[in-house]
Amino acid sequence: MGKRVKASIFKSVVCLHFFVLVPLCAASAVQRSSFEIGPSLSRITYKEPGYMQNTGVLHGVSVAYSMRGDAFGLFDMFRTEADAAWGSVDYTSLRTGTMQGVPDSKFETRVMFGQNLLDNGSVVIAQYLGFGYRRLTDNSYGMTSTTGDAGYDRQSNYYYSPIGVQISSSFKDGWSLDGSVEYDYFWYGTQVNSHYTPLPTFTNHQSGGYGLRASVKVTKKIGSASLLSFEPFFRYWNINNSELARDKETSALVVNGSSGIIEPANNSKEYGLKIGLEF
Repeated sequence: MGKRVKASIFKSVVCLHFFVLVPLCAASAVQRSSFEIGPSLSRITYKEPGYMQNTGVLHGVSVAYSMRGDAFGLFDMFRTEADAAWGSVDYTSLRTGTMQGVPDSKFETRVMFGQNLLDNGSVVIAQYLGFGYRRLTDNSYGMTSTTGDAGYDRQSNYYYSPIGVQISSSFKDGWSLDGSVEYDYFWYGTQVNSHYTPLPTFTNHQSGGYGLRASVKVTKKIGSASLLSFEPFFRYWNINNSELARDKETSALVVNGSSGIIEPANNSKEYGLKIGLEF
């Protein structure tokens, strides 16, 4: 998809998201800020259909800072998040065998602005838009598969815009329930491969794909200013074939045989649980 077409589609989505529904807005919530931190545990599966698959468990930590109220003009909410996770995955390929315990790590950071569609005190429906960066790293350099193939290091970088809707409900005795669904507009990505024998370090550029997210968050007030939350979540990415690879240093096309190297179309699924302490 051309850059102009993608930009036009994105502008249309933004206009619909923030202006068509403006008449539904109610009064903003009372101004407040909060900080949240806690551990996470998830299972991730990365697939290149017809080529390979990585599956494993990641554990990590999440932090977030939020502000809600009417201090942002058009917006009623500002939120910034950061997640870091690490663990290992098992590699499987029909062509190059298997490899167990490949070190794997993930880092993601996001900034979002939101607008209330409805706020009646006990139920808040909000839409949000922002920008995110996601990095996934596999470090199999120095390892060997069951077929004798050498491992190498891979780093995936995604730049995207989250577009979502969140519903929050408050109940008696300090309980609340939040649910969110999100579409991630994929702007651009790079796949950096290093120690790839016998080829040099090279980069594939990616321009097509999308992501999806969903979560449900149960929160309980545990003090005058603290909240404890449990949040099951699901995350999905679907990325198209990349452009032909280029050497990272010289930008020269990297050719393997007579065709060149691409990063095949791939998808990843991650589901897990986050526990948070908010104050």
